[in-house]
Amino acid sequence: MNGELDRRDFLKLAAMAPLACAVAPRSAGTIYWMRTAQQIDGFGASAAFHMAQNLRNFPDGSRNQILDLLFSRSRGAGLSIVRNIVGDGGSWGTPQNGPTPSIEPQEGVWNWAGDEEQIWFMQEAAARGCTRYISTVWSPPAWMKTNGDVIQGSLRSDKYQAFADYLSRYVRGYREHHGIDIYAISPSNEPDITVKYSSCWWTGEQFHTFVKDALIPTFARDNVTAKLILGEHSHWTEDPVLPSLDDPATEPRVDIVAAHAYIDAGGHIPFVPLSMRTGSFVESRKLKKTIWQTEVGGGGPEIPGIRDALYWAKVIHTHIAEDGVSAWFFWWAVNTRDNRGALIHLDLEKQTFIVANRLYAIGNFSRFVRPGCVRLETDIDPTPGVLVSAFKDDASRTLVVVAINENDDARPLEVHLDSASASSVSLFRTSETESLVALPDLPIAGNTLKTPLAPACVTTFVAAIPAP
Repeated sequence: MNGELDRRDFLKLAAMAPLACAVAPRSAGTIYWMRTAQQIDGFGASAAFHMAQNLRNFPDGSRNQILDLLFSRSRGAGLSIVRNIVGDGGSWGTPQNGPTPSIEPQEGVWNWAGDEEQIWFMQEAAARGCTRYISTVWSPPAWMKTNGDVIQGSLRSDKYQAFADYLSRYVRGYREHHGIDIYAISPSNEPDITVKYSSCWWTGEQFHTFVKDALIPTFARDNVTAKLILGEHSHWTEDPVLPSLDDPATEPRVDIVAAHAYIDAGGHIPFVPLSMRTGSFVESRKLKKTIWQTEVGGGGPEIPGIRDALYWAKVIHTHIAEDGVSAWFFWWAVNTRDNRGALIHLDLEKQTFIVANRLYAIGNFSRFVRPGCVRLETDIDPTPGVLVSAFKDDASRTLVVVAINENDDARPLEVHLDSASASSVSLFRTSETESLVALPDLPIAGNTLKTPLAPACVTTFVAAIPAP
């Protein structure tokens, strides 16, 4: 972490509030402690395709520092979910970026070795406070596919039951052999694309048939209680899940409707409009389904500085505060490419790493908005370039407010807390020079938080709410 702020500098910034009010309207309104929206399930990333092993090969000191930056709630972003790849046994790629062995390389032949790197990654995450692990299938094993290959093709209809057994055995096997409880499992990653790595084409109707005829009865037979994630389209849409949501026989077992938030922008546009990555899932929300955004990243070369971090903070805010999303994932936790696809970039030759500033901006949410928190309703009227969301943890009676100011000047914030009281808030800020830096506590008068938001930053306010 860097960018520690001297107390005198903070007080000087606070004194700017009257001037800021003179040049811009304040973001003002009310946070309602008793009015709740969706529950938050967490924030996560993946170390699939051997990125976990690449990290595991780093020197002890650097490796532990990276793991702390990803998962620690005191020294890092506090990510709370790890997303894994279910191995398919493919032969494409390299030892640094390629597939994982399958648990069923041949029909009826089971293998519980080969995934040590992801198991290690989950264990290291757990040691730092991560609580949930999910797994996604990029492709079934080749022997289940129409083309006999993990690359492209579809699941053979006569292998629907075999694939259901495969998913059931995966969940039960990871508990039995590795001591890991898989919180949720997804049968398909990006079913809408065919690429030159592990992939499988699915239609919404195929999902529906598979879930109805094979997966639901198999999970019931085997007492598999892991949540079912369905969808994971490469773009932000619920379309692949609609046939399953429209059938009373399958709708109740679709626990999580998920999608990715990539876009086709015709080239690398650094900051595509948020409207291309976001939007309401009308049918899923009508049925009160849990909605997750399970993968997103940027294209093109890395963008240093705060602007990239602010962009992803705005994407998170829009998904959670406007679209009702309960869990949000960046793509890779670590990778070996100089692009916007990971939170931390590894240089395998030099054994060094670079932390993208977006890790800290995501951490302004993930470190404080923990699984089980709920979003609070607000009627805040923000000034342009300011976004505010609020959350509470009933168990600890903690209020969390995340404010994004993308403006190049300070903007006043004034929010009143309804039906609860607080005497002070702790502050944590990410800016051009600060990385989740803890600032001096700020007193609250009359249950109203009044403070200037520094230029171009994400600030998290955390308050203890006394019991009534």
